[in-house]
Amino acid sequence: MQASPRPRSFQLHPDDSPWEPAAYNITWEDGREYGRFRRVPRRDAHGLTVIARFVAPPGKAWKIMGRAPELGEEVYIMKGAYYDTRGRVVAKEGSFMYNAPGALHGGISTDMTLYLHWCSGKPDEIVSVDLIDFEVAEGE
Repeated sequence: MQASPRPRSFQLHPDDSPWEPAAYNITWEDGREYGRFRRVPRRDAHGLTVIARFVAPPGKAWKIMGRAPELGEEVYIMKGAYYDTRGRVVAKEGSFMYNAPGALHGGISTDMTLYLHWCSGKPDEIVSVDLIDFEVAEGE
């Protein structure tokens, strides 16, 4: 009989996992790259954990729709917010969300950092990614 692997803890240091740009990122007229940047601190049989940062050019926002994978996903907003089409906050910094398996979800963001855990180890199916004209409403 083979012994089961011993559980192990680990720590990720800031330079251990580089920021990876998304394929849809753009270079704007100011010379900066905008879009999604992600770090993958853990990928194993128990799931996929990602820290993702979305950054839009001034006066713009990313409107992204996705479909949650087969076991769903957990999302925690570390910085920033999701907005509705009128520029009002619908999920603020510190919010936790669970997107059920197959759920269509998304939002509008200008500068937001998320902690994501895909329970099946597979990321969302991206349904649409659009860079839109956008202004945050007063008193968000």
